[in-house]
Amino acid sequence: MKPLHPPRGFSLIEMMIASTIALVVIAGAVSAGTYLQRRGLLEERTMETQNAGRAARDLFTPAIQRAGEGFGSAPLFLGGSNAEVRYAVWANTNAGPSAGFAQPTGVYVNLRSDVLEIYEADATRALRMIGCAGSGTDSRQGGVGPLCLDTPAPANTDAGIPAGAPLVLADPGVRGACVGVAQATRNVPSPGGNNNLGWIPGAPAASAYSPTSFCTGTGADTSALWIANTDEDPLLLPLSSRIFRVNWISGRPVLEMDPDGALGAQEFQQLSEEIEQLRVRLGVADLDNPAAPLRYFPDTAAVPPRPAVDQCDNAGCWSLIPGDAGTMGASEFGPGSARDELMRRVRVVELLITARSNRPDTQALKLLGDAGTTFDDEGNPQDGYKRRHFLIRVLPRNFGYAGG
Repeated sequence: MKPLHPPRGFSLIEMMIASTIALVVIAGAVSAGTYLQRRGLLEERTMETQNAGRAARDLFTPAIQRAGEGFGSAPLFLGGSNAEVRYAVWANTNAGPSAGFAQPTGVYVNLRSDVLEIYEADATRALRMIGCAGSGTDSRQGGVGPLCLDTPAPANTDAGIPAGAPLVLADPGVRGACVGVAQATRNVPSPGGNNNLGWIPGAPAASAYSPTSFCTGTGADTSALWIANTDEDPLLLPLSSRIFRVNWISGRPVLEMDPDGALGAQEFQQLSEEIEQLRVRLGVADLDNPAAPLRYFPDTAAVPPRPAVDQCDNAGCWSLIPGDAGTMGASEFGPGSARDELMRRVRVVELLITARSNRPDTQALKLLGDAGTTFDDEGNPQDGYKRRHFLIRVLPRNFGYAGG
């Protein structure tokens, strides 16, 4: 018996319909796969920026917290002219190009960074210093007599401090500290006739103090640190420094650190290629009214606008000092200056850090320099890089006391 409907193959129309459905399904699968792959890459780049920002936070926060150990917020006189003054946290907001360093240009020009310097002393190795016996009662650093250890030391000792090491001479009761370097052990008259640590005034990279500087006064009323055998004798402490900057010399941002700062000869070292910008603001307190809000420098939105502290002079910034600043001095640097009065009131260091992905998203890339270059709501160039902004506020533990 013959079947009513003999078997037959697919018709051309059926094949076309089946092929179309298969192509639609495959295209959807490919599109979904591509989307998921791209989304995965974007999430990976987002994670990169978040990790870079956290690493930068973990790098800067403890360094700023320790800044000023042994001398607080007092000015550090490095030697040479009175202009060579730094503080435990010091931001150079107008760093220009130099050998091996450049700021961003072109579409990235608004991503300029500050150069951040941090100084701290080692209070656990502090040495109390006095005028050496036999050198007269008017003995002070850079003056007529050498410094000697207050406590007799064993023969041929250098207190564990090698020659050439940076040292800072500080007194918590005096608004200022003087930087110098250690000499080899010196045989000088001293209490008990012991050997003592030598000290050369002036930072390693700086020239000697001028005769009228903070650190080389000529009498008890003008000398910054009176070296005499009294309870107010200063302390000599090992000093360290670091400098951080974002360098665009290669056309890409690189976070760099000089591990010995202005106190040594080491070169800058690369830390990260994922930190694009570093900006610093200083929160200044009203010492007469601690409950008053901090004033941040710089703050262009304030009325009147407040410049960065390193750009302040007496004429422009004395009226911006919160509270009673006393009488303005003649010098633009050190005690009596507007800059110093602001720095002694610093209670918060604010860092704005921008981290960006190591590689751009080529599909979202817009050619820089073209008429079509655009910026997002945060002012970032839409160049395919993923960015994250981190606002960090750190309280330096040593700024509320010691040398204030």
